[in-house]
Amino acid sequence: MNYNIKKYSPFILFAVLMLILHLIMGLNGDDIKYAKVLSNQTLVDYLHYRYYNWSSRLIIDGILVILARLDMIVWKLLDVIIYTVGVYYIIKLVNKNYSKKIAYLGVLLFLMYPFYEMASAGWISTTLNYSWCFAFGMISFIPLIYEAHGEKVNKYIYIISFLALLYAANQEQSGALVFGFNLLYLLNSLINKKSINKFNLMATAVALISLIFILTAPGNSIRFAHEAAFWYPEFVNFTIIEKSYLGLVTTFGTLIEQKIIFPLFYIILSVYAIIKSNNKYLKYFCYFNIFLILFITIFNAFIDISILDSSVKSLGSFSNVIKSSPLIVIPKMFKHVVGAAPYLTETLKLFTYEGVPALNINSISVVIISLYLLISSCIMLVKAFPKNLFPVFIFLGGFISRFIVGFSPVVFPSGARVTIFFYFALIALILMIVKKLYDENAIPTKWQSILEKTFLILGILNYLIVFAISFIKYGIF
Repeated sequence: MNYNIKKYSPFILFAVLMLILHLIMGLNGDDIKYAKVLSNQTLVDYLHYRYYNWSSRLIIDGILVILARLDMIVWKLLDVIIYTVGVYYIIKLVNKNYSKKIAYLGVLLFLMYPFYEMASAGWISTTLNYSWCFAFGMISFIPLIYEAHGEKVNKYIYIISFLALLYAANQEQSGALVFGFNLLYLLNSLINKKSINKFNLMATAVALISLIFILTAPGNSIRFAHEAAFWYPEFVNFTIIEKSYLGLVTTFGTLIEQKIIFPLFYIILSVYAIIKSNNKYLKYFCYFNIFLILFITIFNAFIDISILDSSVKSLGSFSNVIKSSPLIVIPKMFKHVVGAAPYLTETLKLFTYEGVPALNINSISVVIISLYLLISSCIMLVKAFPKNLFPVFIFLGGFISRFIVGFSPVVFPSGARVTIFFYFALIALILMIVKKLYDENAIPTKWQSILEKTFLILGILNYLIVFAISFIKYGIF
């Protein structure tokens, strides 16, 4: 037992930190509405209504309305366990020959995720539709992960993975990802003339059937029309190009706004490409990429700080305290920096602009920047993982899962929660690159130590920010 506690201490620590975070969470948002659903109707009646009038997520919705009416401690314990299991298996996928150091770095990466986004529609409502779908998606891959690692799978794992598959495939984004990766695994087996994994074949079929069920459910089309009329009336007139703009720019806008996970991925990938490349032009390309992402991230932070002076006006008497403080010099200083570069400011602001802007130099620039980040990431992944397209598929799968939200009228009300699958794809890729750096001794011990301390600082800092935001905005006090 002591051996296992030490071995899996990264995940035990992660579970404890998540439990502490969950202790302050209170019922909010749509959770309050869902808690009352079964007060005057049966579960069957509710799901019948949902299917024909609102949603195809019958498995998720059924569990949601049951959990919402129970004591919240039930969901809190389940959420910590399920989320930790999902984190464990995505790290296990990367960390084939188990290294506790890599596991700790993986846990720190997951602490960098802005978990307060899981409260945007209510803690229970959002987690069941997003973080649980991620976790159950990873659990559904256990037989394939074990096969790739040369480990045996017992029948109970198959049963658990099948049930997890049904849950994950019930949501549009995770269902598409589960189908896509199972299909790729199947095609890889066929191309390399390997024996077909029966569970993989079954999972591909189940995910496909689930996607057909989603596409044909009458409630989804009704919901689409209702949400378009309520949230974004002009959306129905948008062309494919305009919807693609929304998908592309809002995807990278969310990643840039968070300022941690994507910049970290892009920098580490660029550094690895520099180390492994003998082509000086590719090295210059990667140096430029590092400069670009640092500049965008820092300048975007300047924009955020520069608006502090105007935003505090809405805080009443508190604004007087801020204005009387010497600290007000900081936002005013950044305001001058931002004001000195109007083209850059207006371009970067479009990353968070809620709409389709007029065609001008700024809107064209923001598309070019987004496409550059997308294409350059793929190029560097190909260079970093020669003869292995799986990392590129992970990246593109995560990107597409968020990009398709641009074809929905709730692209803006959905917020950053719909980016969760892309975030976790990036976390997996960061860990894959770091593991290669360590396995190949590509960087000296001193730089490994600096990298680990950077992860530690970013992980702890972001966790404290998540805790503070969750406590202030969504806490039970």
